[in-house]
Amino acid sequence: MNKLKALWAEFKKFIARGNVVDMAVGVVIGSAFTAIVNAVTKGVLMPLVNWAVTAATGGQGLEGLRTILGTPVYIVDDMGTQAVDWASTLYIDWGTLINSIVDFLLIALLLFTILKVFMALQNAAKGVNGADAKAKRKLIRANMKSGMSLAEATAKAEETIAAEAKAEADKKAAEEAAKAAQPTTEQLLTQIRDLLAAQNNNSDNI
Repeated sequence: MNKLKALWAEFKKFIARGNVVDMAVGVVIGSAFTAIVNAVTKGVLMPLVNWAVTAATGGQGLEGLRTILGTPVYIVDDMGTQAVDWASTLYIDWGTLINSIVDFLLIALLLFTILKVFMALQNAAKGVNGADAKAKRKLIRANMKSGMSLAEATAKAEETIAAEAKAEADKKAAEEAAKAAQPTTEQLLTQIRDLLAAQNNNSDNI
């Protein structure tokens, strides 16, 4: 029973982890984006590409771009029309290859565009709702309560934030300089060795 409780607690802890939730959200959003991308590429873009290829070559679009290897095999249909038996003929299907490459490039382009827009919106949200933006708004409200106009309160808040950032940077620089000035472990060991050697020399001379 205790093992089951421990296992259940561990499972709840695993589910509650942020990366698991983010992964689940990513899978759902990825599935939705996949449906959108497939609809745009297969329903809009690829027909335009096939239409352009057909207009340029006078053929049958990408599916008609084939190179026959050797002697083609022909069949005659019920209407007496002779046509190539593609199932029995050896050929290179350039249309399928080009179709796959174009499809991949279009999907990659759409995904790149979607991700760029998503990241821009996310950064904009962080700029509005982030800790720095909240602190700035709080300072502006405090300055306006003291009788400042909105422009004066905003300028004063920006000066305060810049001064605090500079003070924090100076503090970190001073801490790093003090840390760098402290002797390392190797230097301390070297000093201890030299002191012991000096003491041994003094003992021998006595």
